Amino acid sequence: MTWSLVTCRTGDGSNRSEIAAIRRADGRYVVPDVLRAFTGLTDALDNWSQIEPELRAIDPDTLEPVDATEVLSVRYPRKLLCVGANYRDHIAEMGVADIPEGCEPFFFTVPTTTTMIGDGEPITIPRDPAYRVDWEAELAIVIGTGGRDIDAADAGKHIAGYACFNDVTARGLLARKVTIAPPFTWDWAGSKGLDTFCPMGPVTPAWQIENAGDLEIRCTVNGVVKQKGSSANLLHGIDDLVAAASRRWTLEPGDVIATGTPAGVGHTRGEQLTDGDLVRVDITGLAPLANPVVFR
Repeated sequence: MTWSLVTCRTGDGSNRSEIAAIRRADGRYVVPDVLRAFTGLTDALDNWSQIEPELRAIDPDTLEPVDATEVLSVRYPRKLLCVGANYRDHIAEMGVADIPEGCEPFFFTVPTTTTMIGDGEPITIPRDPAYRVDWEAELAIVIGTGGRDIDAADAGKHIAGYACFNDVTARGLLARKVTIAPPFTWDWAGSKGLDTFCPMGPVTPAWQIENAGDLEIRCTVNGVVKQKGSSANLLHGIDDLVAAASRRWTLEPGDVIATGTPAGVGHTRGEQLTDGDLVRVDITGLAPLANPVVFR
């Protein structure tokens, strides 16, 4: 069974503090000596090259669990890079028949401190049917070793791990009804970067995943399967995404790349999230991500 890395909060009142920890397969939290000096996973990832060899040698099941509450795993990444239109089946369900030769990955970015939430935290949605809020289950890449102009063949050396991600989207806000000019029609940040709209789960170290290029990705809403795809269907694969992103930005430890969603979004079936729903993302070998939906 795999284990994952998280940021946990310990203590209470004025004694509360945040620490980097391991979430075991049984859901308990342990803090090996190698993580004790770090105030959260983001801090630990800044020292990834030093701590990775020690983490590889750890058996978390031999460590004593601690009393802690999990918060967002990477709290907060310097960059959250989201990839749009990156699954062939999702591209098809959105009505695109042909994919042009030579198209590059489409990246967009949203805020991190207000948009990202962790496993179990609520997705809060305005009580307005015009928002038409949708789910998008995704595989997220977490950078461990930064770099610029990374070759695709070397991308794996820069990846710390993977996580479940949900690119929650207000479909009703994506296309603006009144625009200054056609290029300003699509509001990616305004529809995908709202508060709580980017849930992300614990980070499973890359060495525990045998083949990240062929993982089943599944999304359920209230236990009903809505999406079931595979990372083998990515238009631009994991290594190519890391390389492409590094040509545009200097990647830093803790940066997150959300790789896109497979077919099965609510938009194509006339469905949307509503108050009281529970959205869950499961990806082979990774810690699951589940978030309740709350209207406000």
